[in-house]
Amino acid sequence: MFLEKNQGRIEREYHVRQMELPVVFAEIDEKLTGCCQEVALALQYLYTYSTYSDVGNYPFEYFLDFAEHGVKLWKESEEVQKLPEEIFLNYVLCHRVNEEEILPCRSLFYNQLKNRVQGMTTKERMLEVNYWCAEKATYQSTDSRTLSALAVYKRGTGRCGEESTFMVNALRSVGIPARQVYAPCWSHCDDNHAWVEMWCDGIWYFTGACEPQPILNRGWFTNASSRAMLVHSRRFDSGVEKASAGRVIGKAGIAVMFNELDRYAVVKKITVRITDETGGPVSGARVSFEVLNYAQFLPIARTVTDEAGQTYLFTGAGSLHIHAEIKKQVQLCGDAFIDTGREAICTITLTKKIPEEEWLAYDMIAPHDMPVHTDAPTKEQILSGDVRLKAAAKIRASHIPAFTNPDREAFLAGDMKSGENRDLRQALLDVLTIKDQTDCRREVLEEHLHYALPYREQWPHDIFVNYVLNPRVEDEILFTYRKKINLMFHEEEKRKFQETPSVIWDWITLNIRSCPEKEHDSLITLPGAALKLHAASLRSQKVLFVAIARTLGIPARLHPVSGTMEYILESVFVPVLPEEAPDCRLILKGESDEAWTYFQDWSMARFAGGKYTSLKLRDAVWADGELQLQLKPGIYRLLTANRLPNGSVLTNRYEFRLERGEEKEIELIKREADLSDMLLNIDMPDFYVRDLDGREVSGSELSNNGFHVFFWLEGSREPTIHILNELLGQETDYARYQDKMIFIVRSEAILTDKNIAQVLQIFPGIRVFYDDFEKNIELLGRRVYVDHEKLPLIIVTSRKLTAVYAESGYNVGTGNMMFRILEEIGNACK
Repeated sequence: MFLEKNQGRIEREYHVRQMELPVVFAEIDEKLTGCCQEVALALQYLYTYSTYSDVGNYPFEYFLDFAEHGVKLWKESEEVQKLPEEIFLNYVLCHRVNEEEILPCRSLFYNQLKNRVQGMTTKERMLEVNYWCAEKATYQSTDSRTLSALAVYKRGTGRCGEESTFMVNALRSVGIPARQVYAPCWSHCDDNHAWVEMWCDGIWYFTGACEPQPILNRGWFTNASSRAMLVHSRRFDSGVEKASAGRVIGKAGIAVMFNELDRYAVVKKITVRITDETGGPVSGARVSFEVLNYAQFLPIARTVTDEAGQTYLFTGAGSLHIHAEIKKQVQLCGDAFIDTGREAICTITLTKKIPEEEWLAYDMIAPHDMPVHTDAPTKEQILSGDVRLKAAAKIRASHIPAFTNPDREAFLAGDMKSGENRDLRQALLDVLTIKDQTDCRREVLEEHLHYALPYREQWPHDIFVNYVLNPRVEDEILFTYRKKINLMFHEEEKRKFQETPSVIWDWITLNIRSCPEKEHDSLITLPGAALKLHAASLRSQKVLFVAIARTLGIPARLHPVSGTMEYILESVFVPVLPEEAPDCRLILKGESDEAWTYFQDWSMARFAGGKYTSLKLRDAVWADGELQLQLKPGIYRLLTANRLPNGSVLTNRYEFRLERGEEKEIELIKREADLSDMLLNIDMPDFYVRDLDGREVSGSELSNNGFHVFFWLEGSREPTIHILNELLGQETDYARYQDKMIFIVRSEAILTDKNIAQVLQIFPGIRVFYDDFEKNIELLGRRVYVDHEKLPLIIVTSRKLTAVYAESGYNVGTGNMMFRILEEIGNACK
């Protein structure tokens, strides 16, 4: 019997959901009557454990598609029928993976994969599905909005979170239980990563999405994940929370979060004790475990203290910043740092927030490599896998360049009538991101254009296009809502809104409730759905304000730095809430403009609601060593960061308060590192290059005797030219190390490049080898934790395949730093 063990639970919980949203579920229930018993039960499950945003954002037909496909798999596959029900429900049937847009895709993927994987074992099918995914999509860095699995399939590119969402859907489409896992923030570098886990016979296996390996439990991130402070998964069915209670680390709205780190790294249990000023335990305090990433303290897990005022986390052997807060009569909070390699208990006393107004230094230690998974493919498997990867790349290359969005082109063309607002159609597309233009839908764009046109002459062109016509408010899915908003309010209400835009927010706060426990933090309820549900998160409510304002011809936005709701009054943006007015002035000073890259060297956050939220200052411009900012009153935190090659970060923190109308000046201070702090100790995998005669030579052979510097160089390109010029500029210094330097280039033709030729003439002791740059760059770059997509790649080794320094791209002073390291190593070897 289909879902025999869970039927009663699903039906009970579905009834509760009906009572929560009676108007919405009256429509759903009517459609359920037309479904067979199994599909109806599957639909009840999907609706019961969906976020409110999903219930409102997506039509019944989308849920129906996922339900029907799940039931089809159960009926047709004996293997699927044998799955534990909680595994089937959460990791085969469930429509959502993380925060992606939901579009039906399972039947499409199934029809392409079913014959390809027929007759294979489950593990063989896992590998085969990933090769199929690699034929369809590859990595491309884009903005933070997460594409649907269908959009990744169509356009052929995506971030790691999008690739893994795509692969999870592909696996689920053929009945293989799958989920996305995340290192939400690395400790050793400014990034994160998502990959895929697949279930077979009670065991979860992993792989990199669209990055197939010839064996399971293998990926470029195997060593990186052993340095993580947390790896998590999520599921949206809170009814099975008790089944894995030991791994639960809290909830993100409706999503239950699970700690999966022990499958990737050596873990340590730390206990956090929260007390009040009398030393008594504080129960119900919210505790955030944070790592230093992009010069910010970013949360990797959130928990709540028990009756004894305690909470715990299984984490890696590195540093954490821990923040705790609770709202009683007033907001109380506190924070601390812990090096889990040395400490296991941390006590935080909650007090009212008082900025310290001084620079405080902290060392954020990154964990060392301690890989749990050591399985490696054989050389035959590697060679076979390389052949398949090249074949997959060739297939991708045949369709990715040809991708276009026909809806975009149709919208731009209009109906080809003379003067059919061609200029505004182009302007609307230009205001959207590249990603938006790949998956936007014509009917959505047409609605926004149609309802914005009456206000065209009321505003200057730029204001009209960016803040009235523009369908994009934040990171929400682009969808229709203007017709619904126009029908929602009578003419008198619209007139009041237009005369006093802040009244829109009054209406929202009275009519749209916030139910954070029924949402997922990263999902936005679309404006039309919020009006239908009469429920939306605070973030979604702010999006709704802008949507209503723009629909009524009022230029509005969320401030690009603070996220404050604003509308135009007398040609100037003003905040909806008077207390949000930015009437404070902050002047930041630094030694040079180039030294202060936001979210790399520094960040600034504002304290509100018991926690700090970073400001969006990527576009802020320094001039003559100063940055001037207009801010609203409040408490702020400055962080400066100096990330060392070993992954650890030298951090400085400064907290301060801005009173209304105050002007303040602060000098940013970055901590400097000793040379010893710059050195690595990383064992690299072996690699192969060719000598001038075409003979294959291994990296272990080249690095076997003493210390060496490997350079993977391009021709006449700026980053390579810079490092070559620095070598020439320090000719005397480097002359005695020329026999330790190894140049690796793509072909003999590169040697005729004037810059490389000049260096080889000055330093005849440099040895030259050839490499196609297809595999080694990524293999080694990832291993030594530098950006493999940036050349030149420079690796200094102290003994066979042991890296002590690495860099990619170009940074000012690389040549001098490298010489200092060679001197240090050379003296140590004497």
